[in-house]
Amino acid sequence: MDGEPVTLETVPAIGKRLYVSWGLGNELHVVDLADGITDQCSTASVVQWHEPSAVQRRIAYDSLGKYQELQQGGQAALSPNGWSATLDYSRAVSAILAADGVRGVEATGPELAALREQALWNLLTLFFLEGAGGGSEGQGLVSQDLAAWLRSHAVAASGGVGASPLPAPLAELLHAAVLPEGDAEYWPTVSRLIALGWIDSAIELLGLHSAWLRYDGSAQPAATDTAAQALVAGLEAATLLLRRFPLLAAAGGGGAAPFAGAGRECGSGSEFTAYRRTWQAQCAALAADEGMWQACEGADIVTANGLRLVLGVLAGEEAALAAASATWLELLVAQLLHIYPTARPRGELRQLSQRCFEAGGGAAAPDFLQAAAALLDACCEGDVQDAMRVCSAHCSPWFMAHAPHIMAAHPAGAGVLGRELAFHGGDQVEFYTLEAAAALMPHPTTWPLAAAYLAWCPVHGQAALQALLRRLPLQAADPWVVRKAIEIAERHGLPRLVEELQRRQGVLCWQAGMLGAALHWLAACGDVQRIDTCLQPLADAVSAGRVSAEQQAALQALQPMLQSLPPGSSNCTLLDVHRLLTSGGGSSGGVGGGVDGGGMHAAVAALVQLPEGMRDSCLQLVCGVLPTMPPGQLSEPDVLFLLQWLLSAEGRLPAGKRGAALAAAIMTARLTLVRSLAGSHMRQQAVGVRV
Repeated sequence: MDGEPVTLETVPAIGKRLYVSWGLGNELHVVDLADGITDQCSTASVVQWHEPSAVQRRIAYDSLGKYQELQQGGQAALSPNGWSATLDYSRAVSAILAADGVRGVEATGPELAALREQALWNLLTLFFLEGAGGGSEGQGLVSQDLAAWLRSHAVAASGGVGASPLPAPLAELLHAAVLPEGDAEYWPTVSRLIALGWIDSAIELLGLHSAWLRYDGSAQPAATDTAAQALVAGLEAATLLLRRFPLLAAAGGGGAAPFAGAGRECGSGSEFTAYRRTWQAQCAALAADEGMWQACEGADIVTANGLRLVLGVLAGEEAALAAASATWLELLVAQLLHIYPTARPRGELRQLSQRCFEAGGGAAAPDFLQAAAALLDACCEGDVQDAMRVCSAHCSPWFMAHAPHIMAAHPAGAGVLGRELAFHGGDQVEFYTLEAAAALMPHPTTWPLAAAYLAWCPVHGQAALQALLRRLPLQAADPWVVRKAIEIAERHGLPRLVEELQRRQGVLCWQAGMLGAALHWLAACGDVQRIDTCLQPLADAVSAGRVSAEQQAALQALQPMLQSLPPGSSNCTLLDVHRLLTSGGGSSGGVGGGVDGGGMHAAVAALVQLPEGMRDSCLQLVCGVLPTMPPGQLSEPDVLFLLQWLLSAEGRLPAGKRGAALAAAIMTARLTLVRSLAGSHMRQQAVGVRV
């Protein structure tokens, strides 16, 4: 919903209700209940903001390991080892941001957003970590560093592939053309490339000029094509100046220079300054060569004007640089390279940046170029807080969670970033980490990433983690979510939350009719009361002696689970007694179909373990089995226990028909037990007489 207008509705106090509640992180659940008067239906909707795109989700997954590695390193940010670790982290994250690149002919919105964040990321790295221009003491030129930075992020700075200094379709068109210099974009592109320091690309385009092919001194007399000869003289002189373009070998920490082998490198600042004076004199001499210019104009006025524009750029003419630059940022780089190559970040660069911003129409520039202007201003001043302000207004929550670690390695960063926020309780690093986690929470594949980031929030992390895991939308049919949540809770030492998640999943499965899964989860948290509730329908059917075929199949399937449930469930014991009585201690059989002594003895042992109040639920089942049992199958202690239990249970029978029916069944069962006991005594006496 970023960028979309938000409208607020006035809700009448009577007849209509609008309910709003928090979801996961950056998510609101809204329910608009109908007033009951009109035909309008009730609606429910979900509102999310800062929702990560597919590209941003990929970046979040890929960068998490680097983030954790930096955090777990435990190095002081301002120490040499800490600085080195942060630099490795910054470069790794930069590569992750650029991994998608531009897959099609033109960059999509998410691709362009990632490339722009990479550009701002590397700008922060250049000034706060590497030190633009070699830092305060190192040798280098911020002009070359910024030129290298702009070339690396040309698509982001230009607003797309098509607007970049040398888009691939244009390069292919010029290479395939018979007369490339006849294309309207040829000379503007050459001059723009030179202004930005893309010397190698400019030399390549100059080499495409058709005059080189028409001029061949070895195949024909030179006089046969004087026009080509005149043009080649001008092209050759311009190319030679480009190949001699003055550079400083140590270009700070900005990475690969934009010149790609072109130009002449100087080993020191003094050598660079002296050589540049000589080179500028050569440019002036070429500009003053009237004979060459007259010959070029006579051969091809368009080429002559193009070469004059190239020479104007090399000479640092402000009008030529302005004409060759498409944006204020390109104008800044052009002026740095060709007028103020030795400008320092503090003071000179900031003033020049502001001047180019005004001259290059920065106020009407796209958001990214305005953000780059504000961030460059903060970087020049070494103002960490201002840099954070700019980034928070233009970058994603993910960016804000990771960028502070770059600035923390700068002397100005530690004190600012570690300062406690009065309204928050934690510092800025934690604040933006929580914001990033909130953006990741609503998406079904990134909420585990949010939990991982919360682990590094010392003040509010644990509370936020518990809130996240409690609000997760669990699913009965897909236990992955709850298993992942339990894994996270166990890793962070939250046993009560583990039990809560297991209980929630168990109830969900129970509501979905997944009895086995429900018992599994409820057993894991030891919730005997809900286990009893889940088993109540089966226990009622067994107690009433009306077990359907479907219920019988369910009982058989649940037997392994029932035997592993925690003790204390009366319904579980009832079903266990039912199993023992119907299985006959291992043989098959149905209720009332007879049971052997082993099964009945095990059933009695199970009854003994139950409290008296729980045993009564087995009355109908036991009373139904005892009359069908062959004589002599029970031991005397079993018989005595059953007689005592039945006698006491008779006094607890409910009134009415059910109580009367149970009383009759108890009487029959007691009679069976008495006969069994009498028969046992008679057999013992008979054995004694024979002895």
